Amino acid sequence: MCSSDLRKNNPQLEKEWDEEYGPSWLKSAPKSGSWMETIKIVLGFIELAFSLKFPSVADLAYGWHIMDREVFLSLWIVIFGLLGLYLIGKLKFQVDAIGGDINKPMPVACIMLGLCSLAFSVYMIPGLWGAPCKAVSAFAPPINTQDFNLNNKTVESEYKDYETGMAAAKAAGKPVLIDFTGFGCVNCRKMEAAVWTDAKVADLLNQKYVLISLFVDDKTPLPEQMEVTDTDGTKRTLRTVGDKWSYLQRYKFGSNTQPMYILVDNEGMPLTGSRSYDENISEYMDFLNAGLEAYAKR
Repeated sequence: MCSSDLRKNNPQLEKEWDEEYGPSWLKSAPKSGSWMETIKIVLGFIELAFSLKFPSVADLAYGWHIMDREVFLSLWIVIFGLLGLYLIGKLKFQVDAIGGDINKPMPVACIMLGLCSLAFSVYMIPGLWGAPCKAVSAFAPPINTQDFNLNNKTVESEYKDYETGMAAAKAAGKPVLIDFTGFGCVNCRKMEAAVWTDAKVADLLNQKYVLISLFVDDKTPLPEQMEVTDTDGTKRTLRTVGDKWSYLQRYKFGSNTQPMYILVDNEGMPLTGSRSYDENISEYMDFLNAGLEAYAKR
């Protein structure tokens, strides 16, 4: 009879074998208890915060104007404030009573994380008055959705229609920056918060260019549906404003990525190469200046 058979027939021998030769890391692993409930509650707060991104994108795409930037930030301030209070032990749930006293103090690590969460809530408060809040710019709606904004260094596109913007640029004698963007585009929001808020960049965009922002996920229905031939030769029906701008980007400029920045003259011809997501401000300035130089030669 082999040793394994002997252990199976003798529970005491099996126990002694496990104690001597069993994996030691299993013995040191934490046992289930209230700490698991704490992790679930913390993850619940975080999941709730990030889930707001989805209704926010839908609100922007369909033009409901319910969850504007200040509403989104207010909800995040409340959520992370409550998370901070929970982690420092000032907010309790009934499940915290599992495995011991509900009023037991929180571990030091939880208190430190709680203080970080409270500090994050305080950090977002100035955003209610127009502060960039770059740490959350990828998730929050664009700053131009905010009704009360004390920040006068922002760049906001005056034109959301290609034909209207091109006509205005021709009348003003200025080159055009076409911004192919999207309501759900995270990198677009990061560029607007990190690059367009720079004073020199903002001055060029506001003074020297006509900015046209075309949202490829805009769900506003077109007055009349359009039948077009796509770049691959297939027939397509354009039903929304976003469909129209997405087709324009693919057909005229050969790309379908966002953000995409293209400098064009008053005839719609490119002045330089295009530019995509890159938070290097000096290179973005070179890009804009190169467009002005090319426009002056035409």
